[in-house]
Amino acid sequence: MTLTGQDPALLRRLNAVAVLRALHAVDEATLTELVRATAISRATVEDVIAGLQDEGLAEEVSPKASDPRPVGRPAKRYRFRAEAGYVVGLDIGPHKVLALTADLTGRIVDTRRSAVSPQAEPDERLAAARTVVRRSLRAAGVRTGQVRALGVATTGVVDPADGKVVIADRLPGWAGLDLPAALDGLANGPVLVGNDTNLAALAEHWRGAATDADDVLCILAGRSIAAGLLIGGKLHHGRNGAAGEIGVMRAFGWYTALDRFLAYGQDRPGEGAPSKPAAERVFEAVRQGDQQAAAIVRDFARDLAKGIGAAVLTMDPELIVLGGGLSGAGELLTKPLREELAKICLFPVRVEPSTLGSQSVALGAVRLALNKVEHTLFSV
Repeated sequence: MTLTGQDPALLRRLNAVAVLRALHAVDEATLTELVRATAISRATVEDVIAGLQDEGLAEEVSPKASDPRPVGRPAKRYRFRAEAGYVVGLDIGPHKVLALTADLTGRIVDTRRSAVSPQAEPDERLAAARTVVRRSLRAAGVRTGQVRALGVATTGVVDPADGKVVIADRLPGWAGLDLPAALDGLANGPVLVGNDTNLAALAEHWRGAATDADDVLCILAGRSIAAGLLIGGKLHHGRNGAAGEIGVMRAFGWYTALDRFLAYGQDRPGEGAPSKPAAERVFEAVRQGDQQAAAIVRDFARDLAKGIGAAVLTMDPELIVLGGGLSGAGELLTKPLREELAKICLFPVRVEPSTLGSQSVALGAVRLALNKVEHTLFSV
């Protein structure tokens, strides 16, 4: 449908957005396919495509040698230029900083990681973050001026209005930090900040275990335990950005739940220093039939279910995604967790392990940045 009205500039923008959306959604398309997808006249689509080419957002695609030779003149094909800009997703955690550089379709073109100490001061951690981002851009052949947005994930409570860290008990000196200002200059666009577990939930909805669900409770269980909420396909931050901070209620047992893994094997001094993380040793022992290890996992699942059950009874989600380091245990943990939740919840709820591994948080930061860029590209 070609729109008409009193404002020619508005009409041009509406038509441009419609064509750009249609082109962005496919690998490539002919003018006829774009006319069909947008219900805009062919002449208007041709004008829009010419404008998008001038802006560097679209280009004509040359026929491949393997394509069948058509009778008559071949139809011109066009594609969205994903390389017209880039975004970076940055995960700043207690033990590492991880940067993912992606094009405008979300294709990851480089991954960089650096270890940091949990005791590192803010200046040291921020310096490591800036270095990782610059190395990722350099490796991908991307200039800072091409980066349209930088998404940043951090532990702690983040003010959804301005991206400042309000509460952060896991990183020394991190509370009160203005991350958008601290990381200014790494992108030719906005610096957007979100809580790490919230962004993990966003990533699971985008490319992970929750692509078929809109009401999702995401749990990150690793060196600590945290929750993120996705309601109606959108992140739920709460008024102060503290939605999902279940672990602060010590009655739920999340503060001490992980101590169960640390205690395993301490009564076996003859075995020497452990070569693997405590939780990994426990799950490995469960696979070998160790009853003590199996009891530890059951008790941990019971502790985990207390907080998760409270959230389930509050939001009634379609799906619980278990991410973080412990998600690698798969059914060894999700099965007893389902059993414990069945005792608490009114209705059965799906529990699935994350499919994104250690990159889930950084991928969520990429998606956060892409959301901003796409809003700019597709807004009227």
